[in-house]
Amino acid sequence: MANLTFNVAGVSVSVNTADAELIRELQRFNSNLEMVQVLFNNQSANGGNIKETAKSWNVSESTVNKWIKQGLPVVELDGMNKYIVTRSLLDWLRSNEESKQ
Repeated sequence: MANLTFNVAGVSVSVNTADAELIRELQRFNSNLEMVQVLFNNQSANGGNIKETAKSWNVSESTVNKWIKQGLPVVELDGMNKYIVTRSLLDWLRSNEESKQ
């Protein structure tokens, strides 16, 4: 029997179960949730979704989409929205600039 507790948007959720597969799935969920929380807490002004990133970098949304097709790392939230992390964008731009030289 395991008792797992998660804090989601200020709400504490506790699950008490002996189902090993459910425990593993909830642990993966908790790990993903923690990563998303870190992502949002550490995000600077130049990242965000495609529209926000394009505006911050003064480029078109199609340019950001082109970068993604060329390998810019993104975080997919809810399977639909792509979120660009500033640090990843900067690293990717530097890497691509170096590979062109």
